[in-house]
Amino acid sequence: MSQKQFDQLLQKNKLILSLIGMSNIGKTHWSKKLARINFKHINCDDLIEARLVFELKACGHSGIKDVSLWMGQPYSQRFSACQQKYLEFEKEVMKQIFAQIKNKKKQNIVIDTTGSFVHVGGSMCSQLKKYSLVIYIKANDSAKEKMFEQYIKRPKPVVFGDIFVPKKGETNKRALKRCYLKLLNLRSDLYAQCADIIIPREVISQDMGAKQLISLIKKFL
Repeated sequence: MSQKQFDQLLQKNKLILSLIGMSNIGKTHWSKKLARINFKHINCDDLIEARLVFELKACGHSGIKDVSLWMGQPYSQRFSACQQKYLEFEKEVMKQIFAQIKNKKKQNIVIDTTGSFVHVGGSMCSQLKKYSLVIYIKANDSAKEKMFEQYIKRPKPVVFGDIFVPKKGETNKRALKRCYLKLLNLRSDLYAQCADIIIPREVISQDMGAKQLISLIKKFL
């Protein structure tokens, strides 16, 4: 997409952006800012949580924050089955979004994907690129350490796939950190393959306004 095409779509209310990257990288933060300039914010986490409502209630949980409690950590006995169910719902949600986009009225849209989107399947990535400009917000190495700290303090549902393999004598927390950082590196490659443009996280100021963000995206086209 050229900068001219980008501007034309924006002015005609036909611009669709997808933000991809790890949890805690800021996808929802900037999606909400874009919503202030009349972008429709499609939050994949919220749509998945709505499908998990009965699962959560059965465990005494509710809300997106409790999805991580329901899923557990990769060393939990229930984790494998829960992450598989989560991915199944995520696939359903993405299909719903694509159907919605096909029949949408004139409105700019930002799709706020989950960190695990790239584990759903290659065809989903291709479809996302078909319907939107896919923007990968990339974390540098120092940011990855902070992201792990945030993950421990405020857990979010994270799909590990088969990455979590503890070493002999390793504590759960030590194994979790090592494998989480390994997961970040794996996903970094997957996000890059799926992206139309890659924007380093450090060039996006936390207090950047929506119009400034739009201008920044244009610079990377």
